[in-house]
Amino acid sequence: MVTVSQAKSQLSAFIKSAEQGEQVVIMRGSKPAVMLRPVSEKDLNLTPELSLSALAAFEDEVIHDRKKGLLRKLGNDPVEAVTAFNRRRSKRS
Repeated sequence: MVTVSQAKSQLSAFIKSAEQGEQVVIMRGSKPAVMLRPVSEKDLNLTPELSLSALAAFEDEVIHDRKKGLLRKLGNDPVEAVTAFNRRRSKRS
């Protein structure tokens, strides 16, 4: 356990320790604030985890907005959608 001041002055050393598997907890006053640890492949997964109910609610919102003319379909499959999205984005630049 280290203080914020120690972490600031010796950050490289604490990162190296964490990469080697040591738990480095940075304290803010007398309370643990954060822990340094190595980054795993799972940490780099940028796909958000959503519940089925959240996905269903999002789909309902998209359908509602599409019916009101606020959205339109980008394509018939994911490849078409990404291509159309990128084309539109490049036109705006």
